[in-house]
Amino acid sequence: MAQKVEALGGKGGNQWDDGSGHDAVTKIQVGAGGLGIQYIQFNYVKNGQTEEAPLRGVKGRVIPADPFVINHPEEHLVSVEGWYSPEGIIQGLKFKSNKKTSDVIGYDDGTQFTLQVQDKKIIGFHGFAGDNLHSLGAYFSPLASTPLTSAKKLPALGSDEGTAWDDGAYHGVKKVYVGQGQDGVSAVKFEYVNGTQVVVGDERGKTTLLGFEEFEIDHPSEYIMAVEGTCDKIFGSTSAVITMLRFKTNKQTSNPYGLEAGVPFILKEEGHKFVGFHGKANEVLHQLGGHVIPITN
Repeated sequence: MAQKVEALGGKGGNQWDDGSGHDAVTKIQVGAGGLGIQYIQFNYVKNGQTEEAPLRGVKGRVIPADPFVINHPEEHLVSVEGWYSPEGIIQGLKFKSNKKTSDVIGYDDGTQFTLQVQDKKIIGFHGFAGDNLHSLGAYFSPLASTPLTSAKKLPALGSDEGTAWDDGAYHGVKKVYVGQGQDGVSAVKFEYVNGTQVVVGDERGKTTLLGFEEFEIDHPSEYIMAVEGTCDKIFGSTSAVITMLRFKTNKQTSNPYGLEAGVPFILKEEGHKFVGFHGKANEVLHQLGGHVIPITN
């Protein structure tokens, strides 16, 4: 069910509504004149078919701005920023997708407003228009993430100490953060990709003054294929801690994070890539395991 966000601006002219029965917005054409936005027109897609909605406002003699084209399905409209005058005429508009932002069309003058709903995309518009565009509202629908193949959970390696944690499985890993302590890996944190969204996982362990080192992965063309590490019992501790981690992708191998000391281990499943991590930690990282899915070209 689409979420309707009320039209912002004035109530002059006639009310119009493109409806919410579309899959996405694919093109926006705007013409700005001396008084502000003179007209707007949207193209939508529904079940693979493009639909051109009626022109809202009046064409007149204005020169249209370059159309803002949204490359559905990998691109979607996230938000619209606008400005309206005390007389209730939209002065300017700026459009933002998950990949790009338009210039301001018209003037960034007057009362500012934004049409946006967290984790949703715009699929339709409504508002008021006469000789000019008076107001603009939108319909939002949830971002549909592509279904995730049932991931396989690889058992965590290391020592059986600390509290269990599990980030779950996503579509890919975008960034790895490894925090170092005096005696080993103090904490890890991962950035995942879920559909078009970036999900930042919780900090696992406890960071020290040394902070985090980062390893970036160029998702989706790059992915983690293996994690190598070492585990060692440190002085004054009853159980072993992970002393070093190294990440291997299909394109590169990270530096070793930490000190390579103790018993080596490797997390890997042939023909699979990592899409999530789990393990055990308290003040330091004791155990690391992963969620993997088959590599498909």
